Amino acid sequence: MNATQVFEPNEAVAARAAEIRTTLERDGVFVVRGLLTESEIARAREQVSARLQRGGRRLALGRTQPGAAILPELGWVLAHPRIVAVFRTLLGPHELRFTGHCDIHRNIVSGWHKDSGETYGGYFTGDYFAADDCRVYKAAIYLQDAGERDALRVRLGSHRSADLLAGREVKVLTKRGDVVFFDVRLNHCGQIPDRIERGIQLVAKVATRGSRAKQEPTWVSGLREAYLRARGREDRLSVFFTYGAANRYTEEFAAANMRRQLRQAGAPEAALAPGLVRALQEQGVPLCEAAREHAGVEGRSQE
Repeated sequence: MNATQVFEPNEAVAARAAEIRTTLERDGVFVVRGLLTESEIARAREQVSARLQRGGRRLALGRTQPGAAILPELGWVLAHPRIVAVFRTLLGPHELRFTGHCDIHRNIVSGWHKDSGETYGGYFTGDYFAADDCRVYKAAIYLQDAGERDALRVRLGSHRSADLLAGREVKVLTKRGDVVFFDVRLNHCGQIPDRIERGIQLVAKVATRGSRAKQEPTWVSGLREAYLRARGREDRLSVFFTYGAANRYTEEFAAANMRRQLRQAGAPEAALAPGLVRALQEQGVPLCEAAREHAGVEGRSQE
């Protein structure tokens, strides 16, 4: 296989449920083509851009908002019925949970990593790479077309190995409206810095003393933004959020990731947006325990 498996949206997803589950178990990733409309992507892009223009954290040479499930304007994306339907298709007989996780990004760079938290001490306990019931899945929405230079890269099948070099590398060339679904244990990386950006990245690392939570200096951000403008690059915006099966692995992920989000955001609390909580309730999607603790009255009423 030379590329990530692609499925068509809506009815075709439900009709190919067994194939989708097999693909995720084998590769750890797949794409649903055109799951969101052009107008929905334009709306999300405007909202993410506006939020990161006036807020967020200066990390990874860009801007990011950890714990973005608190943002009232983005609840419609995180609880989008077509996206929830895909998660339900993935999990089959297993009950679905929303973990409370969401990050939004603008122009960040990265290296190879997993989203199972190894760089933060690990989100799971036990031999989770061998566990068949570790079913914690992330949706990645890129709010622009992704080309050869800035496409998500993944290593197929690497969700079953602790080795960051495991798996065959492929690029996920998405179009506006596509949604990528992947196992949080999968080896992946986003936009890789070029030679100039690696130099800026080194300076930023020295300035923050290698901290993953400390913001980079404003002058570093200004330098990177000036470089992007000079190269004529469009802002690269994205939204990531996570659902899982109703079991201990999903609860462990939710609790550990909530702590990571609060630490990176520099906030003691992060109440989930009420509109998001209501939208999930209307679709019969409970929150994980850690998410309920940060959901306010509406979320706690699910207990």
